[in-house]
Amino acid sequence: MRRVAVIGGGISGIATTFYLNKAGVPVDLYESAPAIGGRIGSERMGGRWLDFGGKNIGRKYRRFREFVRDTGDFPFEYFGFNTSQVIDGKVVSLTKEGRQLSNLFGFLKLAGPKGVSMLYPWVRAIMKDNAQGMLRTSFFNDIAGRFDHVSLADYFPRRCANHLIRPVTVRMNGAEPDECYPGNFGSNLALVLDSYEQLKGGMHQLLEAFADGRSGDLSIRTGHRVERLDRCDSGRGVTVAYTCNGQGGSITYGRVISALPAVQLSALLGGSLPEAVEILDRVRYYPVSVAIAAYRDNVFPKEQRAMVFDSTSPLSNAGAYGIHDLDLVRYTFSGKAARVQINPESKAEDVILQAEKKVLPFFSIAGNIRTSMIYKYLSPGLCAYSPFHHKLFSELQQSLASFSGLYVTGDFRRGASIEACFAAAEETVKHLMTGELF
Repeated sequence: MRRVAVIGGGISGIATTFYLNKAGVPVDLYESAPAIGGRIGSERMGGRWLDFGGKNIGRKYRRFREFVRDTGDFPFEYFGFNTSQVIDGKVVSLTKEGRQLSNLFGFLKLAGPKGVSMLYPWVRAIMKDNAQGMLRTSFFNDIAGRFDHVSLADYFPRRCANHLIRPVTVRMNGAEPDECYPGNFGSNLALVLDSYEQLKGGMHQLLEAFADGRSGDLSIRTGHRVERLDRCDSGRGVTVAYTCNGQGGSITYGRVISALPAVQLSALLGGSLPEAVEILDRVRYYPVSVAIAAYRDNVFPKEQRAMVFDSTSPLSNAGAYGIHDLDLVRYTFSGKAARVQINPESKAEDVILQAEKKVLPFFSIAGNIRTSMIYKYLSPGLCAYSPFHHKLFSELQQSLASFSGLYVTGDFRRGASIEACFAAAEETVKHLMTGELF
């Protein structure tokens, strides 16, 4: 088969390239940044590579773990699930490290009896079939059809929405419960129900091996910013117009797969397919800021490694970078308060000082000297999908049917988790190989 262009070198583009190469298809992977990785990219701090994006790997991430095995020998280490928040003036903790009875009482405090009873059928559906924990599945399409006229904030009791739903949506989607919808919440619940590990060497080591191990079947074109995707005059094929080092160029491919966020794909199609642009622009993205700070001494005790904060705080979550990195804090800023108080021009020092003040009552920050830090403001940040998302996606399929050779994957197809991005990429490559539309 002729070469296929994949647009976007984030996790969706990497997954798409992986499946195309496994099928024997050569790939040109376009990425505007100097290195692949996108929102799971890494930065160097104090001689060590640290991951900004998704680095927690679920035990049920079958597809991603296959990718890791095929790329090399990369051992995992336990990360676990450990978080706390303040409710009615008291710290309530949840952990998967024993304490089952304590967890049950903690869950009841977070959700309340009515919230638990409403969530139970959804949890049961995912536990019976983990595939239901992605976007556009049969169970949650039915939920969407019945309930997506209201937000999660309206659907669930206030206590449940504030203390159980919000910590999940604001962390995973950058969105408040009143900005998220029942039909998409299975993608969040699946993450909550999983257990987690991390790569000992981090994502950087894995992606570096993936890039270094490429053959003639893979050309990684970093520093290539795709400006437009145009239909060929013949009506078959896609022209990729790009700039690199200030110079423009274009290449025509028989098939192109976009692995970009919906908002970025929309920008590339503006002159070619305005009806698809209108649909893509209905997929919501919210900015997120992430800071990683190192301190002289441990900040966290092993039994309490994270804290989530309420809607008045721009800091949504503060947690240990890893189970053995109790002196490294990962601060996440998302939600409405963060959007008001933090912008691309905000100074990193000011943002982190604000976070340190917030965590002061809970962790060992006072007198603990900060030795280094790194900070990123990401926009587009986290995907929060759309109400009736399964119908939106069907509309998009119909709209793109006239654009011969263009296929679409990304964080809005099956969900924003690493595993969901791999599932979406696998599905898209199967469609391409069998000649199915989209």
